[in-house]
Amino acid sequence: MTNPPAVLMVELVMSIDRMIQSAQAAAANQVHLAIPGEWPAQVVLGHVSQVDEQVWIPRIRQMCKAHDEGDENPSFVWWEPDASATFDRFHDVALEEVSALAMSARTQLLTAVKELTPEQWAATANHEAFGTIDVAGLIIQVLTHDEEHRASLV
Repeated sequence: MTNPPAVLMVELVMSIDRMIQSAQAAAANQVHLAIPGEWPAQVVLGHVSQVDEQVWIPRIRQMCKAHDEGDENPSFVWWEPDASATFDRFHDVALEEVSALAMSARTQLLTAVKELTPEQWAATANHEAFGTIDVAGLIIQVLTHDEEHRASLV
């Protein structure tokens, strides 16, 4: 059974809200603790916002455009923004500022999917890690990515 778009859209909002809450708790409880190799909460949120803006939104648009124009499915490789650049960009930014950025990026993602037609929700792409995936499946990957990073905050 596929997940209805309305459920996926609610999950997108709930997921970023849980991440922000987890980041706030992590920052409050571990301000004195620096774990080597782990990103602080504001960097985790910054990364998630970058992935929304640079990976998920453009790919959904590419999938829908190809579908609407009758083109071949786009092909995607696994890609995320550079980890070192992400750390450099966000490690000194206030958690409140990065939380607002993360919510803004997620709102942009939600805006990108809320007006999709049922046919566009069924648009597909070929992904080197996920295989053939439709927009709903890509949203599931967004949520999975969120939870993987939220786990580092709890």
